[in-house]
Amino acid sequence: MKNLQGIFLAGLLLCVTASCTRSAACDRACLEGIADRYLEAMVAHDASMAPFSEDVVFTENTIKLPLTEGLWFTSSGLGDFKITICDLQAGQVAWVGSVKEHDKPVILSLRLKVVNGRITEAESIVIRDADEKSLENFRLTAPAFSEILDPSERTSRERLLQIPDLYFDALKILNDRDVPFDDECYRLENGMLTAGTFPGAPPPSPEMPGSPKCRNGEIPPILKTIHNVSPRRTPVVDEEKGITWGIYCFNHRGLASVEMPDGTVQPTYFQSPNSMPVSEIFRSKNGTIRGIWGLGSAMPYGIGDGWAGAVFP
Repeated sequence: MKNLQGIFLAGLLLCVTASCTRSAACDRACLEGIADRYLEAMVAHDASMAPFSEDVVFTENTIKLPLTEGLWFTSSGLGDFKITICDLQAGQVAWVGSVKEHDKPVILSLRLKVVNGRITEAESIVIRDADEKSLENFRLTAPAFSEILDPSERTSRERLLQIPDLYFDALKILNDRDVPFDDECYRLENGMLTAGTFPGAPPPSPEMPGSPKCRNGEIPPILKTIHNVSPRRTPVVDEEKGITWGIYCFNHRGLASVEMPDGTVQPTYFQSPNSMPVSEIFRSKNGTIRGIWGLGSAMPYGIGDGWAGAVFP
């Protein structure tokens, strides 16, 4: 695998549109093109094929790595679905889709920060245990996440940034009354349907039955298993699509059990401490949440997200 030698020269040659030049902002086509270059370079195991800055920072599942390791070492091709989320104001692009690792499908959630046409930050969450049912759920819902909304259907940037906090704050009070769920809302967790439904959706897995809808009113006390969601970041906001991309760290202290409203006691689903940095993608239309994709894996307790500092400052 080649290292970053010669990347400055490559960066000058690989701009995909005129808007990638130093004198202009990177528009949607530019950001999407740079994301494509990144993926082509990753699959080719050759970082010099993409316009990286000399001091680029790269993480996979919160761990800082060189651009020779992780999925950069194991990737063997791209899969059959993707979505892109472009933040023209912040100069950032997120790409979420399937990638082949030694010809086995994995799910990649990727964020790139672009400055003067070059990638300065690359942050990835990789889910390596995706099954065919989960992949199909992503394929069926990806078109909705790719829709450019009519201006009358869009939500303000400020409101889009509020929605994730409303969603996670609901866990503190075990009530989602303030979360703007739409009646058509659904939630996928690593591709598994856990709330709502959508056209063509398979029945939920018997191991984790889906809720009839996203809004429940009172949230089941079993979610007290989650001690907090910290740190939280929402670095990518696509106002034209009504989508945000963020990383939110679910921390589980290791409660043995939780008392339910009827007085019974149930064992929790994480009895040992762990943290789960989750790449969460919220799609909103007309001010309400229509779809949620969550991608995450359990990791050592207190690991944080690799960018925002420690869970326990």
